[in-house]
Amino acid sequence: MAKMERSQLVETLADKRQETVSSQAGDPVREEEQAIRYSAMRENLVSIVVCSIFAFFVTTYVVHPMTVPTSSMEPTILVGDRVLVDKFTVRNAFGSGLPLAATHDIQRGDIVVFKHPTDTESLWVKRVIGLPGESIEIQAKQVRVDGVALDEPYKHHSDPSVDPGGNRDHFGPARIPEGAFFVMGDNRDNSLDSRYWGFLQRELLVGRPLVTFWSYEDQPNAHQITGFAERLQLYAERIFYFIPRTRWSRMGQIVE
Repeated sequence: MAKMERSQLVETLADKRQETVSSQAGDPVREEEQAIRYSAMRENLVSIVVCSIFAFFVTTYVVHPMTVPTSSMEPTILVGDRVLVDKFTVRNAFGSGLPLAATHDIQRGDIVVFKHPTDTESLWVKRVIGLPGESIEIQAKQVRVDGVALDEPYKHHSDPSVDPGGNRDHFGPARIPEGAFFVMGDNRDNSLDSRYWGFLQRELLVGRPLVTFWSYEDQPNAHQITGFAERLQLYAERIFYFIPRTRWSRMGQIVE
């Protein structure tokens, strides 16, 4: 009797050991599901990495979104306009660009985005008024290039009076160096531009705004808000007032 019980115990232990080995071997269906799940996770990770690299390349060398924080280009560009900046064609026109690729040589009247000469971390937007080698002069708000009065239908003067002192309404004459431009804001009486900080060197050019993809009526000083709580409040306001403060008619407009 004892021998039978011992034999049954041995068989039971053997069966359990076999079950353990079988469970460790795993269910083929379950293993296939896990393989599919891991493969999907790997593909998603690779897709995220590739998309991130592509987005970085596009925003660095091709097109870049930019928010305009000041009124210096009004009425052409308003505070809160979000524009797409063409970085490729302007840079490709410098020196030996890519063959057969689109280029754009800067012309008078072009609106350009550039790094400020004294603060290269910030991007500014102005209009090109004077080209390399030209003589630029301003007399009582009237711009003259090589002695000829410039027709500027885009400019705006918020102050009709003429300031006898300073560079706002009088400048030059001055010769623009090679490889440089004279730029001004369309909102002439409220623009910090080449009249005050000098000529814009070509290597500081970033691109030119092409289209307004979104326009939101931001606070005039929104770009000066740095505190965490204040910025959080600003973003909350943008979400809450998204519909009433979005300038829907400006979306998709070509910047020119």
